[in-house]
Amino acid sequence: MDRRELCEALHAAGVPAGLYEIAGCPAPPGTPRPEDRLCLEEDDGGWVVGVRQRGVRTTLERFDDEDRACRSLYARLTDPGPPSVPLTPEERARLRRP
Repeated sequence: MDRRELCEALHAAGVPAGLYEIAGCPAPPGTPRPEDRLCLEEDDGGWVVGVRQRGVRTTLERFDDEDRACRSLYARLTDPGPPSVPLTPEERARLRRP
């Protein structure tokens, strides 16, 4: 996968364009960008997946090839997280109390 394929895959998965920044794949005009977003950049002959927070980039992972970096960013942006755990009867009772 390359950057352009990643952009297409994220769009197809319904990931809002404002949640990420990918070098060479500009977001559509007018896309709001939160201060914190994941990013993918080419850096010193390799690829970096990181987070940009208030204008400061922090590297999360480095890769030798674009494909692995793109797959990592895709996984981070599409991971639904752990499944929810049902409340116990005791927890439900506590929540119902005023």
